[in-house]
Amino acid sequence: MSKKVCEAINEIDKLFNVEKDGSNININYDKSLNGYCPILKNVNNKECNKYEQVVVSAFIALLTLFNNLDNDDEDVLENNKLAEYAILWLCYKIDQGTYKYSNLSAFYKKYIMNTEKDFVEENGANAYNSYKDIINNKIGSKTINIKIISKFYEALQILCSIYNEDKEKNIDSTKCLQKASEFFEKYKELNEDPNVTKDSPYYQVWSILSTDYNNLTNECISKGVDSNDIPTLPDIKTTEIHIQDNGEFSTQGSEASSSSLSIASKLIPVLSMFVAIPIFLGIAYK
Repeated sequence: MSKKVCEAINEIDKLFNVEKDGSNININYDKSLNGYCPILKNVNNKECNKYEQVVVSAFIALLTLFNNLDNDDEDVLENNKLAEYAILWLCYKIDQGTYKYSNLSAFYKKYIMNTEKDFVEENGANAYNSYKDIINNKIGSKTINIKIISKFYEALQILCSIYNEDKEKNIDSTKCLQKASEFFEKYKELNEDPNVTKDSPYYQVWSILSTDYNNLTNECISKGVDSNDIPTLPDIKTTEIHIQDNGEFSTQGSEASSSSLSIASKLIPVLSMFVAIPIFLGIAYK
């Protein structure tokens, strides 16, 4: 996994975070994200005023950071994987809202698809267009359960915490091993989910994260962790449907091997003032 991917996600999370208070949520977001709001250009007020708009604006800003990564840097991933990480982040943020969308495709078609013409910030439109075909293919024609995919993002957060913490201070081998163990436990939890089938969108994501974990173990070993102490991931479990001779369906478990910035210069200049938007259940989604 690219350290720069984690840095980009971390920077966006600094600009947009959600705090829950019972049935209410408070959104704290930086005004620099307003340029990415999907609001018609002929509307005078260009500020995000709904949770969905804030999510979309931050999603486009994240794509902008990904799009500006140095392609000459061998640490940078191809657009297909970057789009997967962005989609994981998007689902997690959608799930934090008070209105629970179940299908990502429905949210995407309503709030994101074909809105690039409305972005005030031209870089946002360019970034979205760079990933649009990939994202349309991954989301548009598939049923992706937001609640399920959000759990995969939690696994990604564990991996990124190693890189983000190591940037702040030289993380030691004990901490590195702890994070590897946390990911292993999350992996076991998700590995029992019957929705992870070979032809499901979750399977590809899980394969990518499994590879990222293998890269993390190398990072831990470089910090002095004994390779024998690092948990080895079991193969990804899947459930295949078989039709018996009598016409009835049966399920059979199977296993498949897991495959082995400063934001200120990338986005609209960051304002020091943050905007807090209290969103109350039953009001914001009229």
